[in-house]
Amino acid sequence: MPLVAYLPAMGKLRYTDLAQNPKALLAHTGFKPDEFEALCVFFDQAWQGYIKYYTLEGKPRVRQSRGRKNETLPTSEDKLLFVLYYLKTNPLQEVLAAAFAMRQPHASTWLKLLLPILEQALGRADCLPERHSERLYRAVAAHQRVLIDGTERPVGRSTDYQTQKEHYS
Repeated sequence: MPLVAYLPAMGKLRYTDLAQNPKALLAHTGFKPDEFEALCVFFDQAWQGYIKYYTLEGKPRVRQSRGRKNETLPTSEDKLLFVLYYLKTNPLQEVLAAAFAMRQPHASTWLKLLLPILEQALGRADCLPERHSERLYRAVAAHQRVLIDGTERPVGRSTDYQTQKEHYS
């Protein structure tokens, strides 16, 4: 039996339901309600800017969008919840689709559409990570204390002792 057959019994994730439970919102998205709502302002601006000129398929819009009554993700909050839930929990698209009461191809389409919009919203909120050392230095120069979260990457170890001494602590 296909997974879609179970959807009516499972219900679907909605921001209005999770907003009532800050612990659940944090578990599903990694954001507290006030953080979620602050990001949602920038996300809504990015979404409105996109949907004004393009269709959901990415084609230039011919006429103005009025929205749909039975839209899968009706509000900007639901769209942001969808993409943050995906990034936080990293589910299979089939599982993501079931959680939001849609089919897997629709989940894939929404992800392709919403991930760049989230990146644009994070850029507007000035929350994107800095990837170049010169710009990072300028960004943190005004602060007295900076915390950096880093990840070590495995590097092949050279057999030459002098090279090891230069590259390893």
